[in-house]
Amino acid sequence: MNPNLKIFITIFCYISGVMGVVTAVLNASQQPTKTTAAIIAGALGVAFLFAGIALSRRPRL
Repeated sequence: MNPNLKIFITIFCYISGVMGVVTAVLNASQQPTKTTAAIIAGALGVAFLFAGIALSRRPRL
């Protein structure tokens, strides 16, 4: 994979992950609570964070 593309996708995953977790917290703290939206946003946020971590690791030799 092109290194510049990999860096771009990694940064996109980190930003999307943080925004997903923040959205989950905001949805969960509203009155009335939007539980379904919070769970979906949190799950997507965590998935994007794991993808960013996986892409930023150094390859094993």
